Amino acid sequence: MVNFILGFHCHQPEGNFDSVFKEIHKKSYSPLIRTLLKYNVKFCFHASGVLLEWWEKNDPELLSIIAKAVELNQIELMGGGYYEPILAMIPQKDRIAQLEMLNESLSRLFGKYPKGAWITERIWQPDIIKDLRQAGLSYAFLDDFQFFQAGVPLDDIDNIFRTEYGGAYLDIFPIHERLRYKLPFANPDESLKEVLYLNGRDSNLSVMFDDGEKMGGWPDTHEWVYGKDGKEGWLDSFIKLANNSEPPLKFELPSNILNNTSKRVPVYLPISSYREMGEWTLPVEKRHNYEIIKSENPSAPLGGGIWHNFLTRYPEANLLHKRMANLSYKINYAIKTRHKNFKEALNELLKSQANDAYWHGVFGGIYLPHLRRAVHKALISSYLLYRNKVKEGMEIEKYDFDMDGEKEIQLSNNYWLIIYKPSAGSFLALDYLEKGLIQSLGDVFCLHNEYDIMKLKENNFKKDGNDLYNSKENNENPPQTIHKDVKYPAELSEKDLIICPNLLPAFEIKFNDRQIYFKGESVKKNKDKKSITIKTSGFPDNNHPDDGSYENGNENEILASLKIEIAKSIGFFIDSKPGVNGNLDIIIRFALPGGNGPAANIKTGGGIKGLSDYFEEELSVGVDSPVYISDSFWGGKIIIKQQAGGKFSKKYNFVFSPITTISLSESGFERIFQGIEIKYRFNLVTEEIFRSIIIMDIEKIELPNR
Repeated sequence: MVNFILGFHCHQPEGNFDSVFKEIHKKSYSPLIRTLLKYNVKFCFHASGVLLEWWEKNDPELLSIIAKAVELNQIELMGGGYYEPILAMIPQKDRIAQLEMLNESLSRLFGKYPKGAWITERIWQPDIIKDLRQAGLSYAFLDDFQFFQAGVPLDDIDNIFRTEYGGAYLDIFPIHERLRYKLPFANPDESLKEVLYLNGRDSNLSVMFDDGEKMGGWPDTHEWVYGKDGKEGWLDSFIKLANNSEPPLKFELPSNILNNTSKRVPVYLPISSYREMGEWTLPVEKRHNYEIIKSENPSAPLGGGIWHNFLTRYPEANLLHKRMANLSYKINYAIKTRHKNFKEALNELLKSQANDAYWHGVFGGIYLPHLRRAVHKALISSYLLYRNKVKEGMEIEKYDFDMDGEKEIQLSNNYWLIIYKPSAGSFLALDYLEKGLIQSLGDVFCLHNEYDIMKLKENNFKKDGNDLYNSKENNENPPQTIHKDVKYPAELSEKDLIICPNLLPAFEIKFNDRQIYFKGESVKKNKDKKSITIKTSGFPDNNHPDDGSYENGNENEILASLKIEIAKSIGFFIDSKPGVNGNLDIIIRFALPGGNGPAANIKTGGGIKGLSDYFEEELSVGVDSPVYISDSFWGGKIIIKQQAGGKFSKKYNFVFSPITTISLSESGFERIFQGIEIKYRFNLVTEEIFRSIIIMDIEKIELPNR
């Protein structure tokens, strides 16, 4: 008898489009659950809180079907983080809150608390054991690869393992990687053979627990899994074969197995994840070397990096993570000391911990603006709810948000939340706070160095639809797991693949295309108790010592003085001393919810244009030159008024550029609009004093029936 644990994890990211929920529900979730129950198959089931909420509104009948199956001991529910956070990336108090929140939801919907846990992305570190146990969860699932990294022999993998941390025990079932690739990506008989004869020998216990989306929601899988034109699909065939297999196969639930045997194998696992995740975390050069070694030793348990490496690969993720962690500390401290109800603020904070917008593998992840936007909006909402509770209308806080040793300054009033980096005189974050228009305007993402981009360049931008690795021969073959038939955007060019290693600031000043170094800043709340002023001086970057200090700098080398007034509007006042020669660029970048769609446009002296095309205009000194960036999808309009003074030149340039990226998703390579950049370029060629004043404001767009 072979015990087979079959499990499915179902999740849609916070902020994903409703159309995606509907499509995946129709193609995968609903037919998967209904088909399994039709055959009385016992299986494990995990759904994130976000998806459960959607089902409550859109398919309550399915929830009733699941509840009945839970009552009949046909489905075993799995707990986990409600908003699908990486447990290892969030503070301990938030872990417990996430776990307990999903526990309560499962109990309310299905009448039962879970005993097992789905570990998001199987990101493991030992200290989460205590939090799982505190939430009443006594077992979990991880990939067999993580056990091989711990030295567990291949022939011992079909066991129940037990680990501990600080005296707290947790039982763990290994998910068999080979099964993840066979179900449903091999013919039914081949898939069954893998279940029965694990790694070529008789199996005692086989475990397959993977994404429910691949059962019909991934490209080319729906008809394969469920059939077409009366022809039986993979799932029906597999279940029928399994019910008549030799040796006999029994679909079994983990709690039944745990209750019927006391045998456990002790194990201590390293900080780890499933194999592919470790590969995705690696920098491109390391990944390249890793792939070479892996091809020479395919059976070796080669480990890549740990998930937290994404926070060093993507400075945007790092900044978001540190903002979340900083706010978590403040909210949890306030809960402890102020004895007030911070439930709403805490819930929005937990929502901002949804993992999908923090990393990138073979799915869109951090490259998808709508996922980042949802997480940012939750974080901003949490901050406002917290600030209102503690009655702080304005805030100036120093905190090292990017972990580089320098403390950035977080500033907020009734309209703006800004993270200002003193050494660069730039804005790392630019959030608008007015009710109804809450938006992270500075959430602009750039193309980072990716292994798949390197492979794309090596293949000379193939556009013939052929696979970078392997192609399917015909539609009768099983679908590939993912990315085996790569698609490319039309007119792909080298320009689309320009790599930017750093975060793109929402505001910055450059001189001759180099960053200016700023020092000597003063930041203060003004007497009106509504505004904040920053004053600082900038120096040419080529005078910046390696140790990062300017203690012995020459004050005569000052390139520009910068004053920023943050009130309802933001005012930038930039002055340069006589004798400065070169190009001075003032750059502002925005992310807009409407993207480059018909809802968004820019209006300048040259007329109204969409946001997809680069353009340049010549402007006159001494004349107000307003720019209007409208987004009716968002409901707001950004107004920028710029006036340059002095006799440095009669003309200067206004340059507009869309910011786009190319990234690999489940549908292939896609071009994604990330935001816009406007640049004021001044050619300082005389001894005259230069001054630029830029005023930035937000207005609501009055829309009918909004």
